[in-house]
Amino acid sequence: MANTLPENWLVFDEAEQLAQKLTSEILQIAQQAIQQKGAFHFVTAGGSTPNRCYQLLSQAQADWQYWHIYMGDERVLPFNHPERNSQALLNHWLKNNLIPVKNIHFINTEAGAQKSAKAYAKLIASVDHFDVCLLGMGEDGHTASLFPGHKDCESVQEVFTEQVHNQPSLIIIENNSPKPPSQRVSLSYFAFNKCDLVIKLITGDGKREAVQLWLTEGAELPIQKVKGKQTKVYISQEALPI
Repeated sequence: MANTLPENWLVFDEAEQLAQKLTSEILQIAQQAIQQKGAFHFVTAGGSTPNRCYQLLSQAQADWQYWHIYMGDERVLPFNHPERNSQALLNHWLKNNLIPVKNIHFINTEAGAQKSAKAYAKLIASVDHFDVCLLGMGEDGHTASLFPGHKDCESVQEVFTEQVHNQPSLIIIENNSPKPPSQRVSLSYFAFNKCDLVIKLITGDGKREAVQLWLTEGAELPIQKVKGKQTKVYISQEALPI
């Protein structure tokens, strides 16, 4: 199988090896971005797959004051709810990090989906591009809160900014998620594609069926639709179809 994978797919024997390599690449890109532009803009992923990377970042040395942290999506739950993506970021990394609080841009869904989505759309519109974006994948091929078959369905509400006209929405509100909670706020495909480098993280044997479909000609899973200017897939051996 590995011999037939696209060139931008990197296969790792185990999840720990993947996390180590990913962390090293993020730190290297961050250093280059800070040297060249004075800032590093990083879109984080939810789910369990990236948590080990966040733990490794918490132990690393970097010019943290120049990092800016964003979220790919968030669940509409109280701030301290353990299923919030922001709580995973805090617990695994940001709670004891030197990144300035003003540079940590959570989606404040505790204020409600509408209010937080509009505020985040305004924020995302103000950023020219993101340096790195991490994406995980669910067993159904969804990524962030972009679900198969939901792109044009009534459950998805597009959120536009007042400042930007004649372009697709940057944020969507998902009102009928297949997995609880039903309501979520997410970057749109258009917003994700503002990233210079999108890294898709795939681990676990439960992902095999979706990966098989992904590699099938004509498939259109949400994970496939996010491109970025450059895209890499970091995948563990166990997630590849047998």
